[in-house]
Amino acid sequence: MDVKGKWILPATPQQTWEALNNPEILKACIPGCESITDTGNGHFEVIQVLSVGGYKTRFNSTLTLEDADPPHSYVLRFEGNAGGAGFGLGRALIALQPTGDGGTQMNYQAAAEIGGPIGSLGRDTVDSTAQSLTESFFSRFDQMMRGAAQAQASDGVLERVWGVMPPWAWAVSTLVAVFVVYWGLHGTW
Repeated sequence: MDVKGKWILPATPQQTWEALNNPEILKACIPGCESITDTGNGHFEVIQVLSVGGYKTRFNSTLTLEDADPPHSYVLRFEGNAGGAGFGLGRALIALQPTGDGGTQMNYQAAAEIGGPIGSLGRDTVDSTAQSLTESFFSRFDQMMRGAAQAQASDGVLERVWGVMPPWAWAVSTLVAVFVVYWGLHGTW
């Protein structure tokens, strides 16, 4: 099974690299992920529950980053074991390229081998599931990166506005605004 594609993200390659190596972000983005543990030196242990062609099963997987060239590229090796339901082995190349607008184009190419009862479901079922899981991961990752970019932009505005007046002045201004709104709605105090 082969999967490849590209995704444009609103973050720099360095920010994208950091997110791709953050267990909390990965947990939120990997479909069915129950836990992910950074065991050090580019190794992650992942537990995920997936439904593939009628088999709902728990995968215990190991992800290993190899040939890392931060923040440009790495190879991701993965091995997943679903007990009696089957297994998955594979390798993915992830390459990050800066875009002209300060974002990142993430290119990926993966090859995997699926065995056991899940592997016997047929190439179309396995391929469509793999494509769906890949799209789901990148869609979630894109949303996370867009949220981080918006938070950074809004943090900058908030910090600039907050710095205009001291905190006591903001408190007084808030009280005055509440008074004006109340008085405007009720006509009396």
